[in-house]
Amino acid sequence: MTLLNSRVIRLAVASILGGALIGFVGGAFRYFLIVSDRLRGELITWAGRWPHIGWLIPVALGAAGAGLARWLVVKFAPTAEGSGVQRVEAVFSGEAEPASPVVVPVKFFGGLIAMGSGLALGREGPTVQMGSSFGVWVARYLVRDDEDRRVVEAASAGAGLAVAFNAPIGGSLFVFEELTSSFTPWLLIATLAAASVAVWLMRVMLGNTLSFTVPQVSPTAIWNKWPFLGLGALLGLTGACYNAAIMRLLRLTDRMSRISSLKRAAIIGAVVGAVAWFAPGMVGGGEGPTQAILANHFTITLLASLFVVRFLLGCWSYAAGAPGGLFAPMILLGACSGALFAAVVNHLDPGAALSLGACAIVGMGALFAACVRAPLTGIVLAVEMTGRADLTLGLLGASLMAMLVTTLLESEPIYESLKRRMLSRVVVTPRKIDVGVERTG
Repeated sequence: MTLLNSRVIRLAVASILGGALIGFVGGAFRYFLIVSDRLRGELITWAGRWPHIGWLIPVALGAAGAGLARWLVVKFAPTAEGSGVQRVEAVFSGEAEPASPVVVPVKFFGGLIAMGSGLALGREGPTVQMGSSFGVWVARYLVRDDEDRRVVEAASAGAGLAVAFNAPIGGSLFVFEELTSSFTPWLLIATLAAASVAVWLMRVMLGNTLSFTVPQVSPTAIWNKWPFLGLGALLGLTGACYNAAIMRLLRLTDRMSRISSLKRAAIIGAVVGAVAWFAPGMVGGGEGPTQAILANHFTITLLASLFVVRFLLGCWSYAAGAPGGLFAPMILLGACSGALFAAVVNHLDPGAALSLGACAIVGMGALFAACVRAPLTGIVLAVEMTGRADLTLGLLGASLMAMLVTTLLESEPIYESLKRRMLSRVVVTPRKIDVGVERTG
C-alpha cells in the first residue's frame, strides 16, 4: 500500500477539499446575508416615509421572498426544504439517498432570498446541507467505499455548521453527537480536517471575530445557588413546547392540501413582512436582537414581547418550507429566555443580582439541549460564539436540567421528529447499512 492509497490520507484529503468548498461558499453565504439584512432594514426605513401605504412594501417583500424561495425548492430540489439536517442524518444512517447537486444553488439562493426577506430562519441549515453535498462530490472521486463516503459527507456537513457560527469545535461535536451518534478514529480525522480548513477559509474572507461581543466578568456567588438549574428546568419545558409547536404547525400545513405550498409560503412571508413593518429588528435570523440582549439593551417588557413574537415567528417561518435552519432562531429564543428569567428574578428579589448577559448565554445552550438533545454541542457553541468560557459550569447544570425535563415530558428531539416526517412524505431507497462504526446512542 502506497502512502497516497492509504485510507487515512484519502479521508483527510477528501475532507479538506469538502471543508474548503463549504468554507468558501458558506463564507459567501454569510456575507450576502449580512448585506441582505442591511438592505431590508434600509428598505423598511425608506417605506416609513409613507406611513399609510408604506407597510405594503415589507409585506410584499415577505410574500415574494418566501414564495420565490419555496418555488425554487418545489421546482428544482424538493430535498432542499427546511433545515436539511434531518436529511443529512438520514443519509448517514442509510435511510435516504444523498441529495442531487442542484441542492447547493437552491440552498444558497433560496436561503438568501428567504432570510433576506425576513423569515425567522437560521443560516446553519443551508450551510450544513451544502457542506454535506460538497462531501458527496469529493468523496465520489477520492474515497473508495460507502462507509468512508458517509464519513466525508458527515464531516463536511459539520464544517458547514462550524462556518455558520464561527465555531469549529462546536461544528465538530455536532457531527459526533447529533449527525452520526458515532465516534471513530476515521470520523474524528475527517471531521477535524473539514472543520479546521472551512473555518480558516471563512475567517480569511470575513475576519476572525466572535459571533457576539460580550464583556468578560469574573464568576460570582451564583455558582453555588439555584438560578441556572431553575433556568434549565424552565427551558426544558420551553424546548418541549417549541418542538411541539413546530411539528403541529407543519402537520397543519400538510393538511391544507387545497392551498398550494407556494401560496402558503407567500401568506407566511406576508405575515412576517407585516411584523417587520412594526418591529424590523424582530425578523430575520436574529443576530441583532441576540447581540442587544447580551448587551443588556432590553427591559422586562421588551424581553417578554420579543420572546412571544420570536416563539411564534420561528415556528411560523419554518412552516413555509423554504431553505433555512432552526439553530439561529433557537439561539435567540434561548438568550431571550435566559435574560427574561434573570430580569424577573432580579425584580422579585433585588438581592439576587443575576447577570442578564450570563443567564442569556446559559439560556442559549440550555434551550439547544432541550430542543435538539445535543447538550455538548449547545454548550460549546455558546462558549465559542461569546467567548464566555467562565460560564461552562452554569451551561452544564442548565443543560442537564433541560434534558431531564424534556425526557420526563417525553418530548422527542426536533430532528428525530423532522426526519420521521420527511421519510413518511417521500419514497426513499435505503442504502445498505454497513458503516462499520461504533454507535453510542
